[in-house]
Amino acid sequence: MATSEEETECTEDLQVNEEEELSRPSRQRRPTEKMQVYQEEEAHRKEKRLLHGYDHWKKQVRTMREQLKEDISNSEIISFMDIIEMERDSVINLYVEIRDHITPSSDTRRLVDSCEAVTRDIIKVSHERLSGMDDYDSDQVITRLRELHGPDYAKSIYSSSVTRSSKHSSASKCSAASIVAAKRAEAAAELAAKEAEYEVSLEEEKQRERIQLLQETQRKEVESQKRELNKLTAEKEVKAARARLLTYDQEIKSESSVHNVGRNAAPNSFSSHSSSKQQCDVLFTSTGRRHLFTQAVQDSIAMNRLPMPEPSLFTGDPLQFIECKASFTALIDQKNISPDKLYYLKKYVGGPARKTLDGIFYRNDSDAYKDAWERLNERYGHSFVIQKSFRERLAKWPKIYTKDSTGFRAFADFIQTCYEAMPHVEGLTILNDCEENQKLVQKLPDWAAARWNRQATQFMKERGRFPSLRDFAEFMSAKAEIVCNPITSFQALHSRDFTSSSGKDYQKEKRLISSVLHTHAVTETEITHQRSNVKPPCMLCQDNEHKLHSCPQFRGKSLEERRKYIKEKKLCYGCLKPGHGAKDCRYRLVCEVCKKKHPTCLHDFNYVNDKSARNTTQSNMERAATALSLNAETDGQCDNTSMIVPVWVFSEQHPEIEKLVYALLDTQSDTAFIDQDVSNHLKAKSTPIRLKLTTMLGKDAVVPSERISGLKVRGYNSSETIKLPPAYTKDCIPVNRSHIPTCVTARQWNHLKEIVNEIPPRFECEIGLLIGYNCSKALAPRQVILGGENEPYAVRTVLGWSIVGPTSSHNDCLSMSTVCHRVTVRELPLVTPGDALKVLESDFKDDNKDNKSVSQDDVLFLNALKEGIYKNAEGHYEMPLPFKERPHLPDNRQMAAVRLQSLKNKLSKDQRYKEQYVKFMSEVIEKGDAEEVYSDAKEGERWYIPHHGIYHPQKPDKLRVVFDASAKYKGNSLNDHLLSGPDLLNNLNGVLIRFRRHQVALLCDIEKMFHQFHVYEADRDYLRFLWWKNGNLNTEPKEFRMKVHLFGATSSPGCANYGLKHLAQENETQFPLASQFIMKDFYVDDGVTSTASIKEAI
Repeated sequence: MATSEEETECTEDLQVNEEEELSRPSRQRRPTEKMQVYQEEEAHRKEKRLLHGYDHWKKQVRTMREQLKEDISNSEIISFMDIIEMERDSVINLYVEIRDHITPSSDTRRLVDSCEAVTRDIIKVSHERLSGMDDYDSDQVITRLRELHGPDYAKSIYSSSVTRSSKHSSASKCSAASIVAAKRAEAAAELAAKEAEYEVSLEEEKQRERIQLLQETQRKEVESQKRELNKLTAEKEVKAARARLLTYDQEIKSESSVHNVGRNAAPNSFSSHSSSKQQCDVLFTSTGRRHLFTQAVQDSIAMNRLPMPEPSLFTGDPLQFIECKASFTALIDQKNISPDKLYYLKKYVGGPARKTLDGIFYRNDSDAYKDAWERLNERYGHSFVIQKSFRERLAKWPKIYTKDSTGFRAFADFIQTCYEAMPHVEGLTILNDCEENQKLVQKLPDWAAARWNRQATQFMKERGRFPSLRDFAEFMSAKAEIVCNPITSFQALHSRDFTSSSGKDYQKEKRLISSVLHTHAVTETEITHQRSNVKPPCMLCQDNEHKLHSCPQFRGKSLEERRKYIKEKKLCYGCLKPGHGAKDCRYRLVCEVCKKKHPTCLHDFNYVNDKSARNTTQSNMERAATALSLNAETDGQCDNTSMIVPVWVFSEQHPEIEKLVYALLDTQSDTAFIDQDVSNHLKAKSTPIRLKLTTMLGKDAVVPSERISGLKVRGYNSSETIKLPPAYTKDCIPVNRSHIPTCVTARQWNHLKEIVNEIPPRFECEIGLLIGYNCSKALAPRQVILGGENEPYAVRTVLGWSIVGPTSSHNDCLSMSTVCHRVTVRELPLVTPGDALKVLESDFKDDNKDNKSVSQDDVLFLNALKEGIYKNAEGHYEMPLPFKERPHLPDNRQMAAVRLQSLKNKLSKDQRYKEQYVKFMSEVIEKGDAEEVYSDAKEGERWYIPHHGIYHPQKPDKLRVVFDASAKYKGNSLNDHLLSGPDLLNNLNGVLIRFRRHQVALLCDIEKMFHQFHVYEADRDYLRFLWWKNGNLNTEPKEFRMKVHLFGATSSPGCANYGLKHLAQENETQFPLASQFIMKDFYVDDGVTSTASIKEAI
């Protein structure tokens, strides 16, 4: 009692101080002695909370360190990082609050320093795990984690299991030892700082050396260019001298002919001397000219042997306009052939661009050529058009998967193209913006995005701005050179396993053939790119056309011989490849018989599982679908293929998570199915349901399933996405893998060879989708290639090419596994007149008359509300929370904070979801249904309720926030202590029958019925929740509490129905008709009735 009186006096002092601040000018506040004592006690309480938070943080650090030793996913690592950082922030915030009131002890400061340093170290290790390209290496990870023990501040965290509270108590007994430990910790921190400074200084010295080396290289380059200039000058002088020499030779030749005419009249001595000298000069000049002439002839012959340069054909792509225009200008426009220029322009323009100039080609005037170029420049050469084409190309670029080195290099080359075109295309400078860079980074695989994040962050720290497109282009070029290294890259080291999943050809050009919904035989197809698929040979027979699991020679062995061969060759029992065991296999094959994770050739047909014969039938189903399935097992072998294509599937909620699976395009099914493992990998939005399955034996079985919505797919080499209708999960999709068409299948038939490069090889991925005809866009044929009799035909859909039919000339063989799916419609029995009469009579039969029972808990519920309900000053009925017994609950604020952080991450990723969520919460607070809390509640009577948003299936654009009163903390939840109350609802049959009595219908409903009934103020602290004030997620969350009965509490429906009945009873005398309407014609919050006339209804 004394403590509560002191707290009351301190609160009164605070109120007095606030009133004085409003009435007097601001001055330095000096708390009273009682206030100082209260602040010190509050600081000590927070110090205890800090110690408790520190112990919880240390526990989480140890757990994370143990988890990092295992091969866990990136999402789990990120989740652990978020938890560790949140716990670290909680400890630091408590330390700041303590420091505002008292000076913390050295032990407390040492704890906080250790917390921050250890958190930084383990987060750094986690980032290394996230950014690494190589596979998980347990030895390397354990060695790296052992290094965390090194610093002095970390030894107490990882080595000791004693709680921090016990250490604190022992430290109070041995103050001298703690002082020494604190000084030692401070010395260790100072040493770490000095070492960091030393490393930075070494890095600066290396940077200076690199700068000096670059300057030296630049100086040498300048000298080399000067020498080249001098060389060109010398060559210029030599050529000028050679030209003068040729001129002199011609003059000497003309003069020598004159002297030869009078040579016989001269004296012998003079003639002999002159003749010999002249012959020497002529011989010298003749030899020089012959050498020059020979060189000129050789150069001319070499030039004639080169291919004739030809301008590029422009087909309407703005990205190619500048190149095509430059080549046409250099080779044709600068020639003196004015009448023929328009003809050449017509020859080297095609596609949509050709249609643009069709009218001009009819003209013969001199301005036609000029007008044609003006139109092309306006249509395709405008800087805005070219800039838009660049940005559209970047926006439509598909996401690059982790091991697609070819696709990564193609994207890097296009980024370099954009940078080089930037000075010549106005408007491309927008690609330097950080928002545009974020869109580009989303196309990268996770490892590349993480490394760019690291480099960009370092760049911003050093230069104070975000990197430009030039920096990003240099980064992409450097990484592309690494991942495409022909010797040491991942693809080079795993080339044997990588040929089946070669990179996508993003620059592929296809001839567009309009053949939608029209079947015809194609005789000519332009295929401009060819891909070579080198498959690893079979280990047993060395055949390149198949692998070991489909080898006829291997299948011919007995099961024991196959197992013995695999054991001798040390192969994996999951994928039949060397280098790893079945435990570590990531690409397990799926059995075509039992659909489990092992090769079909290792299936034991003598094994019987008794559990598979048990079927459980349940009658209560949320949704039901009737299907007919046939699975026949026969002997023999048959080569057939079906409409099975590889696709990339992802969900709207997580578009960054894509998975490659095979999809069966089933024209006999009206429902889509997805593999359960694939659905879990995509983190798609799901709703639990039950499916009713009917087998060939006529037995019905109800199996649990999930309804998945928001799925999208795209073809393996396509960027066009298709939204799938809601799909249902299955443990497996029963499809024979041998029925998957490949490029090998197309190569066997002459009429299909033209699409060999259009169909990828078989991938080692599961068959994860079945798409029915309720998604007609995915099944619609765009092009069909027909064959002869009993020959397969090819079908192209938006998801790619597939081959349907027998792929062997012998079509009388039997298949090992035949799977048939079909959606059936049950015919109802004939309705007799007697049956119709029974149905009509059942409308007026009340089977549930007076058979509602009331339990003791229901009596307690009614008594509590009957004694406690009253109308408050706002005109609303106010009721207490109907507890079984008033509970004493633990403080669960930490659990609510963790759930709020998870909600924050979701809000940050979905702008639409965030806007609707903030709008709903703002309306709740503005209407007075919730209020902000500024004081602590009584211990044990405070409970924080987490909340989340849901969409109604019939109202997809309307969000409702639901409070999770069933959330447990230390074994307690609010709903565990609340009474649900009796069933006070009117009989639905009676309400509907009375509604059908008259011709004029009257409908109404109560808006937010639960919020119309308030909660006792003494019980509102059980309804606390955390939220950001004004919906600003960048601020600290505040504490609020609900004033009304909330959605999610088990007592709210009963309280609302009781309040509605109480309202009708209290006003029965004053408003008898309205009271009767509420008592008899309301079902939950909807009221329906009918009257004989409109006047009576009004």
